[in-house]
Amino acid sequence: MDLFQLTYFVEVAQKKSFTKASKSLHISQPSISKGIKALEDHWNVKLFNRNGKRVELTETGAWLLPRIESLIKDFSQLNEQMESPQLLNSGQLTVGIPPMIGSSFITSFIRHFISDYPQIELELLEVGSNDIISSIDEGLIQVGFVALPVATEMTYDFFIFNEEHLEVVLWPEHPLAKNKVITLEEIKDEPLVYYPKSFSLNPFIKTFYQKIMAHPRIVCQSSNWDFQAEIVRTQLGIALLPHTICQRLDDEKLVHIPLVEPQIPWTLAMVWKSKGFLPHPARTWVQSFKNFYSDSHKAAEKNASAQ
Repeated sequence: MDLFQLTYFVEVAQKKSFTKASKSLHISQPSISKGIKALEDHWNVKLFNRNGKRVELTETGAWLLPRIESLIKDFSQLNEQMESPQLLNSGQLTVGIPPMIGSSFITSFIRHFISDYPQIELELLEVGSNDIISSIDEGLIQVGFVALPVATEMTYDFFIFNEEHLEVVLWPEHPLAKNKVITLEEIKDEPLVYYPKSFSLNPFIKTFYQKIMAHPRIVCQSSNWDFQAEIVRTQLGIALLPHTICQRLDDEKLVHIPLVEPQIPWTLAMVWKSKGFLPHPARTWVQSFKNFYSDSHKAAEKNASAQ
């Protein structure tokens, strides 16, 4: 029995698949199967029930899982304390960032992180919020950013760093363009420039339409807020964009008005796996991001109180 075999066990248990565990760990499937078999032989127990491609924990396996997860976490922390800081602050890290979040909130932190940790090889992937979760599951990225809520069967940690609401974007000649606020009932039949399926806003906004017995009339879908705004400018449809994005729009060409009754929140969070192995570069990114935004908020509050 060794730490690798225990790591294989945890990954298979979480993924419920030898194939997915193999992709996540970048280890061949036969090696993972061999490691699990060695554990079962060592303890003389059966850890998984295999049903085609899907596997489920046995009663013994379910009892062992949290204990082995804790053991791996303790070993990882001990190993960090014994390693040199130079070694810990190096390696590869892949981060998933949705297009709308990246340009507005993450750019300044990326510059800060690269400056503080030049030995960490950082790769950024532009991925929609819903695809962030599956990409972490598959081991393609280690940390990502999402607009909540997101659907997942796995266990993740979230760090919320921004909360605001969607606003209605219209062209200046639109009949509602002079309103101070707009209700969803007033725009339920308007042609709508919408988000692709990979965006968590896609199903989320639809739930608010359903509450008023309506369905969005989608004229086009785009992950690019600049393109969405251009479509609105040509009067093909309205859009629902976050307040931060609306602040960037050309006020001479477009109007943005708060949406009320109901307000639709846009909550941004950083996400990473809470169980199993998380590489040190990913842990460094997570803690550095938390510190960066905590300091930013404190500075903003100090400036606000001084004015």
